[in-house]
Amino acid sequence: MAEVPMTLGAVGEALRSAGLLLEARGGEGVAVRGVSQDSRTTRPGDLFLAWKGTERDAHDFVGDAAVAGAVAAVVERPVEVDLALLVVSDGRRAAALAAEAVMGFPSGRLFMVGVTGTNGKTTTAWLARHVLAGGLSSAAIGTLGVVDDQGVRPDTEDLTTPGPVLVARWLRELADEGVEAVVLEASSHALDQRRLDGVSFDVGVFTNLSQDHLDYHRDLPSYFGAKGRLVELVAVGGTIIVNEEDPAWAELNVGGRTLSAFGLDASSDVQASAVRFGATGSEFTLRVYGREATVRLPLLGAFNVQNALAAAAIAATRGVPVGEIARRLSSAPQVPGRLETVTSTPWHVVIDFAHTPDALARVLDAVSSFVQGRLIVVFGAGGDRDRGKRRPMAEAVRRHADVVVITSDNPRTEDPEQILDDLAEGLEGSTYVRVTDRRSA
Repeated sequence: MAEVPMTLGAVGEALRSAGLLLEARGGEGVAVRGVSQDSRTTRPGDLFLAWKGTERDAHDFVGDAAVAGAVAAVVERPVEVDLALLVVSDGRRAAALAAEAVMGFPSGRLFMVGVTGTNGKTTTAWLARHVLAGGLSSAAIGTLGVVDDQGVRPDTEDLTTPGPVLVARWLRELADEGVEAVVLEASSHALDQRRLDGVSFDVGVFTNLSQDHLDYHRDLPSYFGAKGRLVELVAVGGTIIVNEEDPAWAELNVGGRTLSAFGLDASSDVQASAVRFGATGSEFTLRVYGREATVRLPLLGAFNVQNALAAAAIAATRGVPVGEIARRLSSAPQVPGRLETVTSTPWHVVIDFAHTPDALARVLDAVSSFVQGRLIVVFGAGGDRDRGKRRPMAEAVRRHADVVVITSDNPRTEDPEQILDDLAEGLEGSTYVRVTDRRSA
């Protein structure tokens, strides 16, 4: 990546324009060569970004960043250190804007799509990147890491949505490589924590809304509010794409942005009709603003038809013809960990990372449609996360499975046995097997 010519004064001006800069303490002409939010990875010439987090206060590490070679810092309060400072009112939002500025505002050089929702973000981003790649050099950023025409780039797997520095750095690298379009998964945590506030999106996509992450967001209205922040990050004149089958999105205020809807309803702008499901995928008629083509989607389940429609709606905003959209969807590769077929003989084995009651129910609905023998489900629930969804998850499995095996799934700091106890409450009155060790299960 080429070195970015940027002065601290230019970064300060970007923060001032956003109404965030309270005070600039020296160093307006200082050359900023990079950006960092971790003192352990700070390099000479970096601008260090500090804010008070829920567990740590990065202001305590500004001194360490200075020793590592930082030339300035963005802070929420002045600190006693020999560095030029930009004092801001909101360190999280300022960090995202400053990182984008130091990297040369790369999102402005790209066709940027943000995808949010409880389920379907990864598959929608995967499919949209694949469809757009028929005419544009395209990439996706999300749970799987950075995905391009060669697959998942090594060592890029992280959170669903990485921090502001990594987002800006990856966007700069992709733009420098000639990538023209990026589809980015926007998690509720990232939106709430302002990690994406430096990115200018052309399109915002809303897949669905159901219970998840209430350990963080407290209640569904707060969760909806976090998801809804994506609208604010889409440029006025851009496009908001919503799943018309989810009534939650009727409450979105899209403001000066074009609204487009996808779904099975005949009134949707992008719709599927005559849907037929099988053990290898589905076939349907895709209609995009009145024009039709046949899709043979090699992905299982009704929800993947919805994900495909979202991807089609994204491509339509770039003027991709419906025939080309259908052709690309029909050649879509499997999405790792999303109803991914491992083997079909002597049994059909699929893996899915579903971790909410709604996602589990959708996955099991999909596989139930082609199971000819018994349906055996092995599942667990992650630790240190929303305990309230565990019983509904187990109840969803109980309704579909012939054999249930509950096991450990990344317990983090929680007692695995307690997690299994919570799941067992949703399996009362049914027969199940309890095997804490996941490999044994």
